[in-house]
Amino acid sequence: MLNVIVRSVATIIIGVLLVMHREAILPIIVQCVGAAFILPGLFALVSYLLNNRKETVQKWQPAVVMLTSVGSIVFGLWLLLSPSFFVGVLMMLLGVLITLHGLYQITALILARKYSSMPFAMFIMPLTLIVLGLAVLVNPFDAASVPFLLLGIGAVVGGISDLINSLYIMYRRRKYRVANNETVIIIDDTNEMTH
Repeated sequence: MLNVIVRSVATIIIGVLLVMHREAILPIIVQCVGAAFILPGLFALVSYLLNNRKETVQKWQPAVVMLTSVGSIVFGLWLLLSPSFFVGVLMMLLGVLITLHGLYQITALILARKYSSMPFAMFIMPLTLIVLGLAVLVNPFDAASVPFLLLGIGAVVGGISDLINSLYIMYRRRKYRVANNETVIIIDDTNEMTH
């Protein structure tokens, strides 16, 4: 349960940041990803250049190391210097993730009907997530702040929805097991044993 709470709170925080600083945060994320490509590429290249005289170096290693290191550095520089291009790609990816998260929550609620009937209100937030994700996918490259706002709202809704649904499903599952005389041994927050 702790991992659900941490994930939900992190998602809500990201969503709030996207809503409040929507034009600034995504280019920064893209540039951080660029730096994450550059640093390992530089490290691998420098390590190879310092150790290339050792007898353990195979004939194929120079080509592979140079190709992967230089490729990683060039791609990282591209991300650093042209974040606006990749923001659109990132928006599409995030739109897909929000849509899939909404579908996942609906599936979890449907499966949880084994323990109890699920009120329709429980499906409203996941359906909202799907609509928001699809709205971002329809117009990911728009320079206006609407997709960023939708993305932020989607993250906040997703975090809250995930938290509420997980708590409700856990409550209904335990109530179902008690009603059916099943003994529940709690091993930790995420695992249960039923007898």
